[in-house]
Amino acid sequence: MSLTFPDQLDRIKEGLKKQEDLLATVSSFYADAIESGGLVHLYANGHSRQSVEETVIRMGALTGFHPILADAIITFNDVTGANGIRVDQFYEKVEGIGKILLKEIHFGPKDVLVVITATGTTAAAVDMAVEFSNQYPDLKIIGIASATQSAKIPPRHSGGRNLIHVLEDNPNGYFIDNLMPNGDLSVEFEGRMDKYNVCPLSTVGAISVTQCLNELTIKELDKRGVKHHVLRNMHIADTTDNYDEWLDDQRKRYALATYNPNRVMPKE
Repeated sequence: MSLTFPDQLDRIKEGLKKQEDLLATVSSFYADAIESGGLVHLYANGHSRQSVEETVIRMGALTGFHPILADAIITFNDVTGANGIRVDQFYEKVEGIGKILLKEIHFGPKDVLVVITATGTTAAAVDMAVEFSNQYPDLKIIGIASATQSAKIPPRHSGGRNLIHVLEDNPNGYFIDNLMPNGDLSVEFEGRMDKYNVCPLSTVGAISVTQCLNELTIKELDKRGVKHHVLRNMHIADTTDNYDEWLDDQRKRYALATYNPNRVMPKE
C-alpha cells in the first residue's frame, strides 16, 4: 500500500504557476483597496469559509480583509440536527441572499468583493456575484472556484449561469481556478470491499490561491512604498504591540463596512 495524495499537490502547484499573471493582477486590486484605506470583502459558503479565515485573521494576515460569512451557510460541522447538513444545503440553494447580504455592507470606491465557492455552481454564491455585478458594475469582483466543474455542471441558479459565466459577462470580473478536479475527490482506491473516492482537493486549492494573493499583495504594497500591518507569529515573540496596531487598523477599516461616508451607491 502506498500513499498517493501528496502527488495531487503537484496539480495545485502547476496550476498556480500558470495563473501567476492573473494572481498578480488581482493582488494589485487588493493593494488598491488596502492602500486607499478600504477593504477586500470575502464571501464564502460551506467549507470555503476556511479560505476566508486563512485570509482575515491568521499569522501573516494583512489588515483590510473583511469576512462575509453567514452562519446559516457555513456551519457544516454539526452534521445532523437543527444546524445539520440538510439545513445548510437548503440555504445554499436559496436565491435572493445576495441582495440581503449586500444591504449590510457599505462598499468604498476601491473596495473589492471576492466570492469563494468550491464548485462555482452553488446558487447562493452565484446569486451573490450576480447581485454585486448588477449593483456595483464599476467595482472589481473576484471569483475563486473550480473552472472544470463550473464548465461541466449545468447551472443551478435560475439565471442559467455558474460563477465563471457571471464573471465572464462582467468587464470587472476575474475568475481564479481553485484547481480541483471534477467531483473534487482526487484519489481513487480499488479495495477488497469496494471502490472508494477520497481526498477532496478544493479546500487545499482555494487556500493556496488565497495565500498566493496574500504574498503578492504585500509585495505590491511594499513596491508602492506603503508600509502595512501584518500579524506576527504570537508563538515566537511578544507581539502585543503588533496586535494592538493590527487590530486598531482593522477597527478603522471595519467601521467603513457599516458606515462609509464615501460609499458607492448601488444601482437599482
